[in-house]
Parts: sequence; structure tokens; C-alpha cells
Amino acid sequence: MAQERMDDWMEYARELARAERELRIERWVFISIEYKDEAGNPVRLHSYDLPRDLHERHRWVIRWREARLQCLYPKKQVNTYYSYYDKRTGLGTDFNSCLSKLSAAKAQISIAERKEREYVQYQRANNLFFDESTDGQLIRFREKLRIKKDRYSALEYEMRSEVEAMQENQCNTFK
Repeated sequence: MAQERMDDWMEYARELARAERELRIERWVFISIEYKDEAGNPVRLHSYDLPRDLHERHRWVIRWREARLQCLYPKKQVNTYYSYYDKRTGLGTDFNSCLSKLSAAKAQISIAERKEREYVQYQRANNLFFDESTDGQLIRFREKLRIKKDRYSALEYEMRSEVEAMQENQCNTFK
């Protein structure tokens, strides 16, 4: 029983990674090391803009830089801030962000479509009286799958509108 759950989780992780590749999500991280001055305004001491996998391999560089800056400013509270985002769209990749919801929905749809194919193939091979149009379980499953696809298209529209709003906001800032 526990093995099946682990297999399901691994299948979901593989589908999530595939969905991110298909959506061309480029995971980057913006790292800012700063302290606050007497007025409470942040003073940036150093910043990095790196691919996320590069950051994960070389975390020691950020820890070293933070320690060095703490030694240079011993009376200040030096803080490190991480901001994870998609390089292509500029949207955040937090847990409840639009991009994470979109990739999770795409992964769930892929898994559901595969389960549907497997169910239909099994029933055709082992059930002489199987009819796709009258199988109640299959009809309910397809209805749920249709609802998931509708939610996915709504999330896709939401993501596009967020990207357009962000690009419009950036254009207005440069004017």
C-alpha cells in the first residue's frame, strides 16, 4: 500500500517535470543580500540573478558572501532574500502562484488521460460487453477530466493576462 502511494507520487513528479518542460518554464532565482539603515530603508549590498539549479549546486557562494558582508558590517543585521521566478514570463514560481497551478493542472490532466487510456484498453481486452458510451464510471471520469481541462484553460488565460499586465507595467515604468 505504501509502495503504491510512493509510485503515484513519483509518477506525479515526473508528469510535473514534463509539464514544466512543455510550458518552457525557466526556473531562476534573484538573491539579494541587504541590511536596513536607520530610517528602515533597505540597502542592497550584493545581488545575484542565477538559474535555480546553479544556485542549488553552489549555495556555499551565497553563504560565503553573506558571512563576508556580515563581517564588513558587524553592527548591521544582514539578511538574504530569495525570489524564485520564471525567466521567460517574469512570473513567480511560489507554491500558490499561477505558474505552479498551471503546471500542476497540466500534470494532473496527463495522468488522468493515461489512466483513461489504460482503463479503456483493459476493458476492451477483458470485458466482452464493454461499451464506452454506456459505462457509467468512464462517463463520470470523462466529465471530471473535462472540468480539469476547463480549469486548465482558465489558468492559462489568467497566466497570459498576468504576463501582459506585467509587461504593460514595465513599459509604463520606462516611459
